[in-house]
This record gives sequence, structure tokens and C-alpha cells, in this order.
Amino acid sequence: MRSQLYARLKLRQIEIIIAVAEQGSFLAAAHTLSITQPAVSKAVQDVEQVIGHQIFDRTARGVMITPFGCAVVERGRAMLSLVERLADDVGLIEQGRAGTLVIGALPTAATSVLPPTLGRLRASNPELNIRLVQGRTAELMPQLESGKLDLIVGRLYELETPHDVHRETIYHEPISVLARAGHPLLQGSEAAAASLADCGLVLPSLEQRLGQEIDSVIAYSGLDMPGAPLRSSSISFIRELILSSNYVTVLPRLMLAGDLGRGAVQILPVAMASSSRPAGIITLRNRRRPAAVAALVAALREHLRELRATGLLDDDGAASPASAA
Repeated sequence: MRSQLYARLKLRQIEIIIAVAEQGSFLAAAHTLSITQPAVSKAVQDVEQVIGHQIFDRTARGVMITPFGCAVVERGRAMLSLVERLADDVGLIEQGRAGTLVIGALPTAATSVLPPTLGRLRASNPELNIRLVQGRTAELMPQLESGKLDLIVGRLYELETPHDVHRETIYHEPISVLARAGHPLLQGSEAAAASLADCGLVLPSLEQRLGQEIDSVIAYSGLDMPGAPLRSSSISFIRELILSSNYVTVLPRLMLAGDLGRGAVQILPVAMASSSRPAGIITLRNRRRPAAVAALVAALREHLRELRATGLLDDDGAASPASAA
């Protein structure tokens, strides 16, 4: 029975039987569905043959449904409802509002632009399943190429080996000297740069590309820093240390965008000789971009516009395709 149902039962037949049950006759069902009465009769006969039982008793006044027919109608309505939901799901996925979006996130993006961006995306697309995988570029690229990730978001570092990818610059990550609100260096008229050497300094670990890049920026800026900074691979540790003490840090300011926006952290007035630090998304060239990726990018651009309005971003962030590596 089960194998016959799988092989021979058609959704159109179920739709016809439900129409006969609701209309009470083959002729009325045919008019409702805009088909011929013989087509209705054949569909009913085919299903009766599949299940091995009569679905309707024919009478002079029309038809009466049998217990077997009731079972077909009850389950059939559930089947058609699921098909309708499938059609709705397909439409939502095509619009980027449903399905699953798997995002590879570099550390800075994971703690800066992505939390509010994903909050905005989820609010407008509640049926969309979102998964975030954090890692370094070298760790995330194989997952992107294997199809495990839909895109990578974050700093667009130069790739060490060739990849058939599209890199799109959406924003930049300026580096700044950051301290807690009320820090002594924010008081009075003395230039903050002249007093940095008197403060404790905490920086990312040199095992991270971010730490190496920040050290280069500090050297090019000619800043008089403490001799041996405290280093950590944990941005959470760095954040807690500067919030709870007079330590200062040098980071992409977006990593503490939430604290900057709330006024818990402030940018010290220190000129940094930072070169352009493009950030954005990486996708595969040979893969059709899912609509959910476009929805994510739209939410990201909207969040970046808000950041620029607060002054946390000072670049125009215009999207421009970077060369593929």
C-alpha cells in the first residue's frame, strides 16, 4: 500500500477528491476546478484503485463519502497545506527572507558590525536561520570554497594563495587609541599623545594579524608608548581591562563600537598614521549569490550609515569591487 501511494498518488488527484467531498457531486467539483466531469471521475477511480477501497458512494442525489474517503480527504488537506507552505518557503528563500545563511566572520567584524547587523536582519527576516562561524581568513577560506559558508565578512586581508573569489569593499576599519570615559588623558588641555607613555597599554597578541598590523601603525605614527605592553588574544579581556582601569588600547575603533556609542569608551585625540583598512565581504565568483546574502549586505549598509551619522566611521564606505586574489 505505502509503495503504491508513493508511486501512483498525485496531488492533483487529492485536490479533485477534496473538491468532490466539499461540493457533493462530480459535476459541481468539475465546475469548481474548471475541468471536465470525466476527468473528475477518472481521478476518483484512480485513487480508489490505489487504496483498494471505494471513496464515494454514488447516489441519485450526488455522492456520499465513505470512511476511506474521509481518511483521504483529512490527510489530503494536510498534504496540500504542506505543499502551500513549501511554495511560501520557496518564495521567502528567493527573497532572502528564509532558508539558512552561514556567515564566516573575522574577529573584528564578529564583535563590531555584525551583532547589530544580524539583529536588524533577523527583525526583518524572522524566518531566516543564521549561523555564524568565527575564524581567521586562512581558516574560513576553505569552508567558503567547499560551500559550508555563504560568505565571509570582515577585513579584506591580502590572500596568501590564489582563490577564485570576489572581494567587495563596503567599509573601512580605522585604528584609534581608546580609553574609558573619564580617563585622565581626556581631562585638561594636555595632548594625549604626550602622556601615553605614562599609561598602561594593552594590545592584541602578535600571533594575530591584527596585533602585527597595530604594531606597524604604532611604529609609523611615531608614538611614545610604554616599553612592554600587556598583550592578549582576547578582545573581551582587553575591553574589560580598559573599562575598569587606566589602561589604554589601540584597536580598530569598530571593535568597541557599542561602548563608543554608549559613551563608556572614548577615542583619544591622537593622530594615527593608519593606511586604508578595507573591509567587506568575500564570496565565490562561480556561485550564484543567494538572496539572503543581499539581505545581509543591505542590513550591513544600513547599520554603517547609522555609524557614520554618529562619527564612528569617517569614510564614505562606497562599495567598490576589489581585485580577486
